[in-house]
Formats: sequence, structure tokens, C-alpha cells
Amino acid sequence: MTTTLPPRRGWHRPVRRRDVVLVMVGAALIWSALVAGAAWQVRQHWQSVVALRDQTVTLRLPTGMPARAEVHTPLHLRLDTQSKVAVPIDQPVSVQLVNKLSAQAVINTTVPVDTSVSFDQDIPVSTEVEMKIPVVSWLPAMNVMVPVTFKVPVHLTVPIKVQLPLALDVKVTGRVSEPIKVPVRTTMHLSVPVHAKLQADVLNRADFNLVGLQAPFDLRIEQAEVRTPLSDIEWCYSITCVPNSTTWLAGKR
Repeated sequence: MTTTLPPRRGWHRPVRRRDVVLVMVGAALIWSALVAGAAWQVRQHWQSVVALRDQTVTLRLPTGMPARAEVHTPLHLRLDTQSKVAVPIDQPVSVQLVNKLSAQAVINTTVPVDTSVSFDQDIPVSTEVEMKIPVVSWLPAMNVMVPVTFKVPVHLTVPIKVQLPLALDVKVTGRVSEPIKVPVRTTMHLSVPVHAKLQADVLNRADFNLVGLQAPFDLRIEQAEVRTPLSDIEWCYSITCVPNSTTWLAGKR
């Protein structure tokens, strides 16, 4: 009697050789794409740095090369002149008056007077009183002068309310203790002498092109750092070099 097992499914099913080959090819393609992308990023964004110290270089300038010459000339001058300057002034000025001020003052005014005067005093009175004294009935009366002396007490208050006109022409003298603010608005025309030494550097530039064959000359590089983008470097595989895009376009033109 033969027992039939059910077919395996999922992870328990058998792996075929074709599936293994497909997985390996796919992994190799993904790895190649990652390596190519990393190489492209390095080539586009990275740069090589070469440090040069005490290097001797022989340089030859090509014919027709554009060049520029700069000549620095020191210039010494002495400036002696009179410069006319207009200076506008608009500001208050404090003035302190030391001397006395004298002025003639004319006053025409009316002074109101409203007051009261009190009087409290004894007034002495001395007089003679004529009197007629009858002596006998059948005789006429006699005239007699009698001296009288006495004091009269006086207590009174007199109100005074009047408009008193006042007209004066007097000479006034005084001193100003505080400084006076005087506004000044004017334009001052000044002549300013200028005596100075001037020193300047005059720069002359000339652009030209080299004509004829130039002899090579030696240069010595004491210290330098050369930075070159990797995108400008040609890549060589055995005997075949792959130029960059700029060099290839320039050669094609």
C-alpha cells in the first residue's frame, strides 16, 4: 500500500535552479547599479588634492596668449591752495552780558489805588470863650473871655479808591544775570588754507597678446595645493583612456 504526500507550499516547497539563477542575477544587477551610482557621485562631486612643495616647473607661454601688464607708479605731491567754503549757520548762541545795561524808559499808565487810611489820635484844642456874666440885675452884663483848653479824641478810617494817572520818563540801569539765547541765521564765507602732502599709487593697465615664440623659463613652487575635480580627470583602462565630456567636446570641435 502506497501513501501519497500532499505537495509542499510556501517556504517548504523545493527551490528550483532557475529561481536561484534569477536571484543571483538580480542581486548582481542591483549591486552593479549601486556601485555605478556611487562612482558617478564621486566623479561629479569629489576632487583630488595634490600638495606641491619645492617643485621646479618649466613654463612656456604659447603664441597669441592674451596677457595684461600692471604698472604701479608712486606719486608724491604737495598741495598748497586756498579753498573757499560757505558755511551755513542756523543755531541759537548763548551770550553772557557782563556790563550794565542803560536805557531810557517812558511810562504812561494809570495806577489803580484802592486802600484805606486809619486815623486814631487825640487832637488838642485851645481857644477862648466869650461869656456874659450878669453881676447886678440893674447893671448890664459883663463880657468875660474865658480860656478853654481840652483834647478831642479822633477815631476814623478813610477809604481811598481812585485811578491815579502816571507819566514817567526815567533812565533805567540794570544787569542781566542769566545768559541770553540769541538765534543766529547766516552764511559765513570762509577762505581755508590747505597745506598737505599727498601720496598716491597710480595703476596703469595694458592688455596685449604675445607675438612670436617665447623661450621657456623656470619657476619654483615653494608651497602650493592643487585641487582638481575628478570630473576633469581622464580615466584610463589599460591602453584606452576615457575622456571627460568637456575634453571630448573640445576635441570633437
